[in-house]
Amino acid sequence: MVTHYRDYESFKRVAVPFLEQRSEVHQLPLGILARGDTPLLMAIAEEDDRKIIILQTIEEQAILAGEAFSDPSMRKLARIFDCKGYVGEHALVKPLLAPHTKYRVKMDQGMYALHHVTGPPQLEYAFRIVDEQAVDQAVSFGWDFICETGALAVTERNRLQNEQTIRRHSSKQTLFGLFDGDRLISMTSASRPTTSGVTVSYVYTPPELRGRGLASDLVARVCTYLLEQAYPMITLYTDWSNPTSNKIYQAIGFQLVGRSLQITKTDKYR
Repeated sequence: MVTHYRDYESFKRVAVPFLEQRSEVHQLPLGILARGDTPLLMAIAEEDDRKIIILQTIEEQAILAGEAFSDPSMRKLARIFDCKGYVGEHALVKPLLAPHTKYRVKMDQGMYALHHVTGPPQLEYAFRIVDEQAVDQAVSFGWDFICETGALAVTERNRLQNEQTIRRHSSKQTLFGLFDGDRLISMTSASRPTTSGVTVSYVYTPPELRGRGLASDLVARVCTYLLEQAYPMITLYTDWSNPTSNKIYQAIGFQLVGRSLQITKTDKYR
C-alpha cells in the first residue's frame, strides 16, 4: 500500500519519528525535512510490518528510507514512481539494478557516524570559518568538487546553484577551511542540522595539495567544533571505491553505519 501526502506537516508527523529510530543512517531525509525544502513527492509505502519513506525535493532523485521490501516489491515501487533516480541504503536500492534495468549506479558511498573525535589536529595551518574575504576561493573549490565527484551534472544552472549554496553556507557560518595565510587549502561544510546530528559535506582539497593530511585534519577540527556546539552526532558520506578516504575518516573516529547507493536512469530511458 502506498499513501501519498500533500500536506507537509502531516507527512513530517508520520515520517520523522520513524526515521529517528535509526537517525544515524537517516540524516539525509531528516535534514531535508528539518530544512523545509519544497517537496515534489511525499509518500509512505507499507508491506506487512515494513515501511518505506519516499521523499523527493529535486528532479534528479527521490530518497528511499526505511525497511526493505521483497525484491519484486521494491522494483514495483520504483515503477510506480518512475523517478529519474533513487538514493538510499543498499538493501532498498540494489534490487532496482536487476538485469535489463533502467538504472545505473551513479555513486556508491559509505555512511559514517561520529560521537567523539579520536585524533587531535596535527597540522599548523589556520582553521577558521570561511568569511567574505575567502568565499570566492570556496566557490571555486565547490565547483571543482562537483565536477570531480559527479554529484551534479556540469551545467550552468548547477554552477550557479553551487555558488548560491557556498555563499549561503558562508553567510550562515557553516563553511570551514584550513588556510595557509590568506590562501584556502582545504574546505568542508556543515549541513542539514537536525535534533540528532549534523552532516559534514563538501570535503575538498585541490589535487596538488593532497597527500598531506589536510582533509583529515580539517574534518577532525570541524567535528570537534560541531560537538562543542552540542550536536550529539556527526555524519559523513564517503566514496566507497576510495579505501584511503574511508580509512582516514575511521582514524578520526567515524564508524561505518551503512552503505548508500545512488542510481540514475541510463540515457536510453531519460
